[in-house]
Amino acid sequence: MAVEAEVQIAADEAEHRRLGVMHIAGVVAVLITKLARFRAAVQGSKPARDDDNDDIVGPMPLPDTAASATSSVTYGRDLLPGEGAAIAQFVQKNMRIPRRGEVGWSGQEIEQLENAGYVMSGSRHQRMNAIRIRKENQVYSAEEKRALALISIEEKQQRENTVMAEFREMLTEKLTKKHGALVVEDRKDMPAGKE
Repeated sequence: MAVEAEVQIAADEAEHRRLGVMHIAGVVAVLITKLARFRAAVQGSKPARDDDNDDIVGPMPLPDTAASATSSVTYGRDLLPGEGAAIAQFVQKNMRIPRRGEVGWSGQEIEQLENAGYVMSGSRHQRMNAIRIRKENQVYSAEEKRALALISIEEKQQRENTVMAEFREMLTEKLTKKHGALVVEDRKDMPAGKE
């Protein structure tokens, strides 16, 4: 496979020489194609990661808090791995949590069957019901804690923004008193990152 890549690279070089591509952009393009072919030859058919995104300049934004918050939530020690997250999906969508044997049915269909007189398998055993209710309560309490944490973070951010606004206002007042309106107007014309 590496020999085929070298043959292809040599053919590309001959093609570029034939076409007379000798300026810097052409050389860079040739090097990029060589690098891509070399990566493909060495790494196999793995898709190359596109880490160098030229559109984004500056620091990256913080990761989405909702996605990171759900991945780090622990729902209790008595739940099986993944069971708490599966139940939490139903809780977050405000849907009925399915019991054993009800997974393929929607909440409305189950309710219609129960109203028609059918007894679903999950509601027959008192012990199973107690375990199900305990697990659901564990997930509900973990989701409430997560929601409260998100609310407190938002409140903290709002307090921080108000304090920053007050400091900015105080700073502009002091600059206006000391240097006049010219300095304040110059500061307003400045980009946000240059303050």
